[in-house]
Amino acid sequence: MDAEQKKMLSDGAAAGASGHSDTNNKVVSTVWNGYDCVFSNDDYLKKLQNGDIHHGQNAKAEVSTDNPRMSFRRRGSRRSLDDFGWLRQLDLRSDVPSIEEIRDWSFDTLQFEEDILVEVFISMLEFYDLLKEFNLDRETLKRYVFAVMHKHRKDCYYQRTDIEGEVSVIGTTANASEEDCKSSDDGHHVLCEYHNWYHAVSCAQVCFLFLTLGGADQFLESKDIFCIIVGALIHDLDHPGTNNDFEVKRNTALAQKYHNDSVLERHSISEGLNLCARNPELDWLKSFDNVEDRKYVENYITEAILATDPARHATIVKEALAFVEEGPKAYDSVTSESLSESVELTQFDRANLKHRLFIGRLFLHSADISNPLHSSFDVARDWAVRVTTEFSKQASKEKELRLEVTSYMDGLDSEYNIAKVQISFFAFMVQPLFD
Repeated sequence: MDAEQKKMLSDGAAAGASGHSDTNNKVVSTVWNGYDCVFSNDDYLKKLQNGDIHHGQNAKAEVSTDNPRMSFRRRGSRRSLDDFGWLRQLDLRSDVPSIEEIRDWSFDTLQFEEDILVEVFISMLEFYDLLKEFNLDRETLKRYVFAVMHKHRKDCYYQRTDIEGEVSVIGTTANASEEDCKSSDDGHHVLCEYHNWYHAVSCAQVCFLFLTLGGADQFLESKDIFCIIVGALIHDLDHPGTNNDFEVKRNTALAQKYHNDSVLERHSISEGLNLCARNPELDWLKSFDNVEDRKYVENYITEAILATDPARHATIVKEALAFVEEGPKAYDSVTSESLSESVELTQFDRANLKHRLFIGRLFLHSADISNPLHSSFDVARDWAVRVTTEFSKQASKEKELRLEVTSYMDGLDSEYNIAKVQISFFAFMVQPLFD
């Protein structure tokens, strides 16, 4: 790294001048000033390659619109000079992986073009022949999944240009009402390093592993399996990159709407199910034409997603320990107040909805925090850098707004501090569920 690049990094100006370049079309994509950009002007191309672009300069170059999907690599951006802050540079795959590859702990959603992950998701449903069983139209479901993809805040490390003549940073909440969008950021370009489309598909894929490799599918009905995989996909839909506490401290419209209770989870549930209600072409729920079946699906998805609220972690661990150590009878006693009356059983009962729902709730929460368990440390580190980047951004916002700063999100400016947060997260959240 030359002196000019070090100066740019230390000033927080640019995250380096490396990226994917197409010399024939005079196009280069890079992370610049924390944003993913695509440049196509000769002058900007030369400046970018030479490390001569400084903070405050505007990209006014003409952007080619022949290929709106310009990027083939993704790289992280941090202000530190240490290598630990950089994510892997990846040549994104455009092939659809086999179901055997998806059914493996080594599967890495970050390796793929975002559109490919739509097929990955549908492949998991087709593995169980769920489209045929519930008479789900594949094209309707595919349109819905694409809508979910576009409704997620765009990945901060995903390089794309959509606006001719400008470098665009995509993070807009598509088709959402003004009231629904007033969460922690009122701006239209919120970039989520962690809570994005890749995280959504990653959670769905981990749930798929629990079901298939873990053998949990034999204890569930087909509707439960469908709800778990779909619920995982939409569990963080329209996430603003800040947590529930931030919403509550700012007394946002969402916090008021949901009475400070699982604010973002309830918002995601609403957005995910309302996509069906708002647009008949996306409405896979119509396949469940029986009122009871439809109510069942909506309730199962709702309860499973609510379980991803970190505030419910202790309750879920308590329920899981009661089930494993003392049996379903003890679990029924623990949960009788919130779910239904206690049932005297000594073993898991597949006919008991509460028992099946417990699996769904446990799976979504576990998948949501499973990144440290990836078989590749490089992948786990990528996710750690992503989530701590979001933490740092929230801490900065809290300082700017004179709010109480979330202590564990502050000071994540060194490898040591990031490692401490990850170790604590693993010990308190991950290990109790997976040990």
